[in-house]
Amino acid sequence: MLKKTLLLSLSATLLLATNGVNMVGTSTVSRSMGGTGVAFYSHATEAMHKNISMLGDIEKDEFQFDMTIFSATVNSTVYDKMPLNANLVLPNLPSYDNPITATSANMFDTNFIPSMTYATRIFDELVFGFAIIGAAGMATQYEGEYSQRQLNSSMLLMKIIPGFSYRQGNTTFGFAPVLGLGSLSLNYDDRYLDESGNSYDYGTKPQSQREGIFGTNVGGSELESAIGYTVGMDVKVTPKLRIGATYNSALKNTYREVANFSQFGPNGMVYMADEWMRNNTGAGLTTGDVSTIGVQLMDNVAFSTIPNAQDIADTIQKLSGAGSITDALAATNPDHRDDLTMEQPWEIAVGFAYDISNKMVVTFDYRYIAWGTAEGYRDFGWDSQHVYAFGMQHTGKDYVLRAGYSYADSPIPNTTDEFGAVLTDVQGTLVFKQAVSMLNMVGFPAISTTHFSVGGGYAFDEDIDFDLAMMYSPTATATRSGSLNPVELGFEAVDMPYEYQTTMQQLSLSFGINYKF
Repeated sequence: MLKKTLLLSLSATLLLATNGVNMVGTSTVSRSMGGTGVAFYSHATEAMHKNISMLGDIEKDEFQFDMTIFSATVNSTVYDKMPLNANLVLPNLPSYDNPITATSANMFDTNFIPSMTYATRIFDELVFGFAIIGAAGMATQYEGEYSQRQLNSSMLLMKIIPGFSYRQGNTTFGFAPVLGLGSLSLNYDDRYLDESGNSYDYGTKPQSQREGIFGTNVGGSELESAIGYTVGMDVKVTPKLRIGATYNSALKNTYREVANFSQFGPNGMVYMADEWMRNNTGAGLTTGDVSTIGVQLMDNVAFSTIPNAQDIADTIQKLSGAGSITDALAATNPDHRDDLTMEQPWEIAVGFAYDISNKMVVTFDYRYIAWGTAEGYRDFGWDSQHVYAFGMQHTGKDYVLRAGYSYADSPIPNTTDEFGAVLTDVQGTLVFKQAVSMLNMVGFPAISTTHFSVGGGYAFDEDIDFDLAMMYSPTATATRSGSLNPVELGFEAVDMPYEYQTTMQQLSLSFGINYKF
């Protein structure tokens, strides 16, 4: 039961309404108000996550349980006219000739995300709270889609937060240590030889299936921990106006054996050339220096008849870097996988809440999320985000009505005319920019920008209330395109264009129960 609870708490995925990989709001109330909560108290859960100082507003001891259920449609389109995606006799990879679109399958193990909080007043000025929160994540699943490399990405992050708030006059301060528990996996068609060293039949390469957390197919095999903290304060400026501010430190998780990133760089070009030779000639590259790859390709009579065959062979050889073929193939062995550090970035936020009347309050939050300086995310070219969120709440006799809106540019910028052959250092491994774009668009498409939300609540009595929320993110589109072989880098003028495009639409429903005692 504990394992299932932890798995559910971890299961906040990118398919849920998010800023980058972070959830837009945690509690049902916050989600119905656009994710605001830096200066507005609803329930203990959102206080623990948005601004720990707001915990000082509890009237009695509280226990809160929230659950979010979501659905999403994510489509990726791949076009990649790299010559090694074409074959002489066998069919070409579909994306070589035309853009190929596939829909990411939903991962039902991660469609339910709970959060739980207990808060108690120790004495008049001091409140203690404890929360388990599903906070961030990402997931796509393209098994069987070879143009998408059969990518299955799955990253999950939960936070365990014990915290305090202390009130002095009209000002409240809060502090909490944060334990982040995360899990990450990246499965794809990382091998073309079976365990006996024989080639898989063309078009039958399997998706790697490494075991996920607690024996599922979600995340990696282990939970990795990180320690951080959150601080906050709020001021009741007037009886109607409240202002708050908060800072969340970074959480740095290092995930074990995520993927072989050498397959996405120069050594990976040798790997592809060896696979192409096996598919088209029945034998792979011979041993020797990488500088012989062009000659080996041209020694194939059929290859030599391709238009611009010599230029293509020379370009593939240059893209393959330097060194021996044996070493390159050893480096790309699928049984060797690299660790990957993904640092949930630091954030700073300010907000206000203003009572227009006894029945109506409006809220606004501004949040800066430093993806651009966070280890892992900066390696993948993410930009930092400015998040703007608005909310409102109308209170009736036994009910409340709520609405909200938030906007932030995607942390993954659109790009055209990208120099795909430029190498970028991903934590010690050189990877083509084209591969980084592919991984972002197909495996980590954090492209949601706009979120609309509505909700309401009903008080059964003075101690029990129930809340509902719906959040909708309309279709967002992101595109990254360029050429693997730009003339500007000194390669021959061989046509190697590519384009990756992703669309995403999201809908989520949340409910929460709050019990005061």
